[in-house]
Amino acid sequence: MHSNLQKRFMMLQIIGAGAMGCLYAAHFLRTGQQACLITQQKRFCHKLLLTTSDNTSLCFNIQTSEKLISHIDPIIVCVKAPQVITALKQHQQSITNKQIIILMHNGMGCAEEVEKLFPQNPIICAITGNASLLNAPFDITQTGHGDTFFGSFNQGVNALKELVFSFENALGHCYWHQNINEKMLLKLLINTVINPLTAIHQVNNGALIATEFSSVIRSIIKECLLVIAKEGIHFNEDDIFSIVNTTIQATAENYSSMNRDIFFSRQTENEFINGYFLKIAEKYNFQLPLIRSFYDKIMMLENHS
Repeated sequence: MHSNLQKRFMMLQIIGAGAMGCLYAAHFLRTGQQACLITQQKRFCHKLLLTTSDNTSLCFNIQTSEKLISHIDPIIVCVKAPQVITALKQHQQSITNKQIIILMHNGMGCAEEVEKLFPQNPIICAITGNASLLNAPFDITQTGHGDTFFGSFNQGVNALKELVFSFENALGHCYWHQNINEKMLLKLLINTVINPLTAIHQVNNGALIATEFSSVIRSIIKECLLVIAKEGIHFNEDDIFSIVNTTIQATAENYSSMNRDIFFSRQTENEFINGYFLKIAEKYNFQLPLIRSFYDKIMMLENHS
């Protein structure tokens, strides 16, 4: 590990002990690095169980706390988009001005709100292809492997790149990206296709391979590309259609987070997925009828679940 990073990055403080928070904690501990899970309630469990994708079972001693334990070490927020601001507000008095805040969630729109709360803090946005299933509290199974990208939301400080060394050591395939907004918009587009369709129809991702979904997937992509072009980023429609289908096939057995949220009567990330595109469209004064219809359907399902 980079020597300067070692001095500055002593421990990863993870807000959220769900599937992804536990996954990061487990891999940091697996590689001899320090991690602490920041939980909402006092926890007496000090064992973290990880089942790897090759079915190996690992057990780690894990430190938990209801409060942040360091005013220096970075914070990674591993809760769903609707809970990000609430989670950070709970710890606002403990977060110092220069402390790095890393946001790891589906959807977009949170970073702008976090910046209002913490205008002096370096904010990093991250997206990942890793996936994890929470079997029980502090018991997870890694269900997917993929690249993880980090990028600065509000400060172009190259020193922030040092964070990637520690994550690379823990997880592998971690990269710093100079234009994280472009990467996030691409992932958001994929989520805008897969999440609402699988939630409304209550099917796994693989069901979207069926030809009956092809035309609607094309139509969603067209609407998303209109928004992204307004933001100065241009993707090729055929390339995106291919990427979406590759993602569907690669995650065929998985259920999207929005699917599971509707199934278990939980709040979805609708506002930060479909809703984000609708807000951008409103800013430029044009309509997204299909994305609007999915947004409304998810809202209805959420309110009646």
